Amino acid sequence: MNLRKKTTNEFKKMSWYFLAVLFIAALAFSLDVISSRVTVDMGPKTFIGKSGEITTSLEVIYPLWHQIINLIKNFLYGLAAAIFITVFVANRLEGSIKKEKEDELKDLNEAINVNVFDSLFKTIIPEEIFKIIKQEIIENKVVRKDAKWVYNFLEENGKILCTQTTRYELHNLSQAPVSDPITLVLDTLGGDEYRIVSAECTDQSGKKLVYYDPNDPDNNENIEVKTKGNITSVSYTVDIPPKSYVEYKTVFERSYSGDVIDAQGTKVPVIGADLIVNFPRDYDFDISPMMSSTPRLITHSSTQKIFKVDGGILPKQGFVFYLVKKVNE
Repeated sequence: MNLRKKTTNEFKKMSWYFLAVLFIAALAFSLDVISSRVTVDMGPKTFIGKSGEITTSLEVIYPLWHQIINLIKNFLYGLAAAIFITVFVANRLEGSIKKEKEDELKDLNEAINVNVFDSLFKTIIPEEIFKIIKQEIIENKVVRKDAKWVYNFLEENGKILCTQTTRYELHNLSQAPVSDPITLVLDTLGGDEYRIVSAECTDQSGKKLVYYDPNDPDNNENIEVKTKGNITSVSYTVDIPPKSYVEYKTVFERSYSGDVIDAQGTKVPVIGADLIVNFPRDYDFDISPMMSSTPRLITHSSTQKIFKVDGGILPKQGFVFYLVKKVNE
């Protein structure tokens, strides 16, 4: 409110100066018009030259008030120009210098705030822990929101086939564009190989930034998939504009022999997540959370479990999940 009032007062002040310049210039112009219409007297003037000859010429005689008007109009023209230069040009220069000083003060305040913040938390948190928090959380420019981890387990040919769908929004919290390199290394750890079913990334308008379909390689966009032995790697990079987000969705499959023990984690902070699991009737599913916010089991049936995380999940946190065959009583 104070800033708006100050801006309004400055605008009114500038308007008065502008009107004063126009008034003075108009007054000077009026005097100029009046002086141009003056009636002058012409008469002969005789003088003797250096050689003694007598020379006669016509002399134009202006009245005294005409000279006074000329003096006043020239003064008014100069005054209007001086006010314009002093007020408008100097004001623009002052605004530029003021903005430069404000930017310097802002940078100084930010530096002071960072130092105060560091000093404060270092007194209550061990320095080794604070370095991790600062690097992984405070200085992190992106955050995942509304994450969905969907697991569909099916029993086929004596094995368990898991189709995992991962979806989330990656938000850029900074004031500058952020480049987000994604590298997924799918290591079977001696088990069956992962298979990428699909991968895509879209912006807020739905435009595809990344797309992968193993059955249609000619239409793949901005993604690299490599398989070496039992290790599959997926790499791509997305640029996120400031205060915007992109949406990721990845689907891959893996077969397990016997009971399933695996894990899910995140490399950046997550706000809000759902874990949706569908499994065969004669199996049971459970998780061991390793995260700051405890998941809540909100749906439980003989073939489905849904967990919900209302709080935040820190980098490198996640859960271990288990799918085991029920034992007959």
